[in-house]
Amino acid sequence: MPAFEPEFSKHIDMLKLARSGRGRSTPIYSPYLFSPTIDIHRPSSSAPPECLRRCKAIRRRRLGLRHTEAPSLLSMVIIVFCILLQPKAKRRWSELKKVLKDADHIQILQQLFDSNGNPSLILVYFTWLEKDYGVSHSLGQYCRLLNLLTNAKLYPKIKRLLNDFVAKKEGHSNSSIFHALSMVDDWFCGNSVLVDMLILAYVKNLKVDPAVEAFKLAGHYGVELSVNSCNPMLAALFDQGKIQVMENVHKKIYPNESTYNTLIDGFCKDENLPAAMKVFKDMEMQDLKADVVTYSSLISGLCNDQKIHEALDLRDEMLGCGLQPNIVTYSALINGYSKKGMLKEARELSDDAARQGLAPTAVTFGG
Repeated sequence: MPAFEPEFSKHIDMLKLARSGRGRSTPIYSPYLFSPTIDIHRPSSSAPPECLRRCKAIRRRRLGLRHTEAPSLLSMVIIVFCILLQPKAKRRWSELKKVLKDADHIQILQQLFDSNGNPSLILVYFTWLEKDYGVSHSLGQYCRLLNLLTNAKLYPKIKRLLNDFVAKKEGHSNSSIFHALSMVDDWFCGNSVLVDMLILAYVKNLKVDPAVEAFKLAGHYGVELSVNSCNPMLAALFDQGKIQVMENVHKKIYPNESTYNTLIDGFCKDENLPAAMKVFKDMEMQDLKADVVTYSSLISGLCNDQKIHEALDLRDEMLGCGLQPNIVTYSALINGYSKKGMLKEARELSDDAARQGLAPTAVTFGG
């Protein structure tokens, strides 16, 4: 039998004792609370320095349990959950659910928050309550957990939690979300990252209007967002045909090359060449270098407008910058020649593309 089994059974029995009401009100110290991946049989040898310091301090204050005393419910919940989090542990969640059937889970969650414990452990308990007990957590609880995860830099966990939250969001306005976040202690330490991820979650769930609203509220709360969230939002706005909103958002951010490429591509596809060329000039004034994507978008826009000579001039400028045309560039130019009835030039350019190892499809000649 794996060593985990008797350890789990022992603590389940102790948890039942705590549930009986005979446990002390003062929680025992558990190093698992601070590090759920330590060796459950040798915590003193594998615990991080912070755990050891806390453990020694508490032992000095004689707050540890004697063998004759029953543990508190919170202490046993912490220990059992940490055992279940062991990499090789068998997940016996159903047995734990039976033992905790009538427990005050919200109170336990609150105590876990107050303990400033391991955010991963709290997240497990948080999601377990939702999945197995149908608990609907308050907005404040979500924000408090998100703040803990942000301070611990557990970004993949934040991303998953926010995606789930946004996907099933029940009547929480952005105003209430920002207010709840602002009420959490130290939320400003990671607020930009958290709001960035909130906007990305909105975009991923195709909720572009709430994303723009969150973007505006971020400015009111003094949160400076990164282009990592703004660029996908700009692309989503274009996809939904909200060009004017896209342009307004662009004016309020510090763009990078990807931002400009998104705008130029959007304006070209919207057949607004003057706006695209203006953004291109702005990009040059910011000393940001255009790349193949930038030039290909502009060339495509010019060719669609049957301005083949301007497109060729831009192609030459691109070559002068040491950039080589890609399949998109060739396809745009071939299509431009075809629209002007210049089929000989189109065929020559197609042959040149083939020599470069690029093969424009028959659709290119569709005109």
